[in-house]
Amino acid sequence: MISESTFSRKFTSFWNEILPNSKNYVRLINGGLLEPVYEPFNTADRKNNIALVNVHAFSMLRELCNKIQTLDQLNSNEYFNSQRFELLLKNDLNYLSKFSYGAECSLPLSVEEKEQAKQLFRQMYIRYFADGLSVVIDPKFDGCGFINESFGDVVSGCKLVEIKSGERRFNLSDLRQILVYLVLNHYSRESFNISHIELFNPRMGIAFTEDVEGFCINLSALNSQDLFSEIQKFIVDNNFVEEFGT
Repeated sequence: MISESTFSRKFTSFWNEILPNSKNYVRLINGGLLEPVYEPFNTADRKNNIALVNVHAFSMLRELCNKIQTLDQLNSNEYFNSQRFELLLKNDLNYLSKFSYGAECSLPLSVEEKEQAKQLFRQMYIRYFADGLSVVIDPKFDGCGFINESFGDVVSGCKLVEIKSGERRFNLSDLRQILVYLVLNHYSRESFNISHIELFNPRMGIAFTEDVEGFCINLSALNSQDLFSEIQKFIVDNNFVEEFGT
């Protein structure tokens, strides 16, 4: 069994076959289909801490969504001196330790890094929470075939949102990952009603939004039902251990 992100990054032959227009599509997205939401953040001084700052900003959003802390508490100047901040930061470091770049983080966070975490949190809050839409954070999708149960970032109304906060535009793996979530959601026992997808980078101040049908057709020339079926067939019919040596 593997994660949806691993599936999205690997299996290049399969993806090239099923998504023949994906490379051209991602060039079009980054070349002119992006929504410039606001000016990008200043370049981070410590690149090794970008992932930690991003993860902590999302932890702050999770705190708000789960009603553990209020917006006033998270916006307070005292937040970064609180025990709750220390606990969340410890949890964030434990999460990042699962990845190769997790060991590279430098503590304590600088004043600038704390401010960037707060700014990232605010931008995500403004875009998805401030207007009163029904929002689900960490939406769960059932596992399927050799892919484990997975958790997305946000479902806002009928929109599935994937948040990428690196100092970059969007790439092929981002498109594949959100497509995998759509597939898993389609075959989940309790699925979300999703009509649109969105990629949002609050650090770069950019977003890309598309309806699900247009997204699938632009990637593959297949409608959503046919594309979901082809991907589901691949992950169910292939024995991951036997075929891929894991």
